[in-house]
Amino acid sequence: MKSIEANQRPRFKRLASPLALAIAAALPLASVPVHADELSDLKAQIQTLSKRLSDLEAKDQAAKAAAPVAATAAPAPAPKPVPLALTTDQNGLPLDSSVNSITLYTNSNTSLRLYGIIEPTLSRTNHQTASGGTATGFQVSWFSGNRLGFDAMHALKLGEQFGMPDLKIISKLESEFELPTGNMDTGNVFFNRDAWAGFYSEDLGKITFGRQNTLTRDFTQNWGDAYGTPEVTLKEGGYSNVNNFKQFIFYSGAATGTRVNSGIEWKKKWGAHWLTGLGYAFGSGGNGGSGDVGSGGSVPGDFTRGTNQAVSVAYNSLAVGGALLNLNASWDHANVADLAHNSELFGGNMLYGPFRLNAGVVHYTAQQGAGGSVGDRSDNSWTISGSYRPNKTEFALGYVRMKGSHAGFNAGGVTLNPMGNTSGVTTVADGAKGTTFGSIMYHADAQTDFYVAADHFNVSGGWILGDGLGNGNHFGVGHTYQGELELATGVRFKF
Repeated sequence: MKSIEANQRPRFKRLASPLALAIAAALPLASVPVHADELSDLKAQIQTLSKRLSDLEAKDQAAKAAAPVAATAAPAPAPKPVPLALTTDQNGLPLDSSVNSITLYTNSNTSLRLYGIIEPTLSRTNHQTASGGTATGFQVSWFSGNRLGFDAMHALKLGEQFGMPDLKIISKLESEFELPTGNMDTGNVFFNRDAWAGFYSEDLGKITFGRQNTLTRDFTQNWGDAYGTPEVTLKEGGYSNVNNFKQFIFYSGAATGTRVNSGIEWKKKWGAHWLTGLGYAFGSGGNGGSGDVGSGGSVPGDFTRGTNQAVSVAYNSLAVGGALLNLNASWDHANVADLAHNSELFGGNMLYGPFRLNAGVVHYTAQQGAGGSVGDRSDNSWTISGSYRPNKTEFALGYVRMKGSHAGFNAGGVTLNPMGNTSGVTTVADGAKGTTFGSIMYHADAQTDFYVAADHFNVSGGWILGDGLGNGNHFGVGHTYQGELELATGVRFKF
């Protein structure tokens, strides 16, 4: 009975007021002549009903008094504040929360991001055979190496003890593949573009350990061709990919090409304008297990062999009238097979509205032959380029002049690229290579570019090209092949 009453209690409460009105309305009927027993019965029923309602209300009030006060819903816990170190990228630039980057993992103090570039290029190139044959089809990407990379960052609370609340550990792993075939760019080396870890804070700067761009490349990229960033930043970058003027990048190279193995690099911004850098690479010729198969440390007993040292300084955003100048200078030294190679490089760019002009000069020297017996090579090279971007369409045009005196050949009779191994040189010559290039690129959005591009080179004197970087072929010393025209079109997709 108690459970029934409890179940009926809300119902009785809803009916209480109407029922009272009905009773009040019925009372006047008591004056209507009725049988005495019927009137008595009605009064008894009303009294019984009133008592039951009173009992139910009393029980309801008692139950409310006995019941515990309902707990107020606890407020949702406030989100943990993002550590200062994770509000910027690996180069100290503020992260844009509106950009939907591909985040593989994140928690309160660690993040891991996936990124990449895919660029199919179709081209038509002449003078690919001794008789002048033309090749048409896919080529390794003209502008950018196809890549897949991973950026990791971890905020270090340890930095607070040293007055660096934004201190973090950073790492980059980046591989390169060739789109026409899917092959690795460097066989059996997965992370051939980058494999390093390091630290960053605004006060410390950026210091990295492992395989990475040469320091000089990251500075000269803003004038080495028409496609680098206007300012020098802490970020790696620089130069287009596979075309007939890319060889200019080797003046900013090292004993291991345009990237260093076993490298240590430090870059630091000083205020709004200055940026400096220091770089050192161990020889990586001894045992140690790096990408140089079976190597990683210096050659036992020969600590300097294969090492690289570099110093760079940049001044960004120098206001001159209505234009902005970005200037930098670098010194780059490599020990290649115990022979000294040196580059001194100076250049920059000027921005004026939608116009940009880039220019730079290089002086390069290299010892040649066993023990330097063949004499030194001396190059005086330069480049100039410009671009115009009034809207989403960008037009670029440039010229590269590589000029060598006493420049050595490899065993196949081809002029060695700067910073190449000159220990086997026995034959030298004076010569030059000049390349004109241009492109029209439509920036459809932040991730997609469509382009057409072209380059044309000529060689003079004893400068001989081979099947190295770029498309120029070599058909023997003394051949009549002197130039090449390349036309390309493609799309670049970044994610």
